[in-house]
Amino acid sequence: MAAGVEAYDRERHLPRLAPVTPNQLADRSPEGQRRIVARLARALRAERNRGRAGHWTYDLNRHIGLRQALAAERRRLADLLAVRPKTHSPPEGGE
Repeated sequence: MAAGVEAYDRERHLPRLAPVTPNQLADRSPEGQRRIVARLARALRAERNRGRAGHWTYDLNRHIGLRQALAAERRRLADLLAVRPKTHSPPEGGE
């Protein structure tokens, strides 16, 4: 799965896995990233449930793609939050 995460191309793979608009795809803010992660998590949960139920629409390749995309998007969100500047500074002088 790690190789799939590394090969993940957001612009190419995400629209095939989850319904996203071009604006959502271009949104690089942490809030937009959280929405994408939540959408992928819901899609993965639904695909997993289809597999457990033995439903005829279950697709193993989609399941794998969703897992890889979710891992890559979570990594991107963690990177965004790690480099995000603080919005306020702590008070100086210990007060």
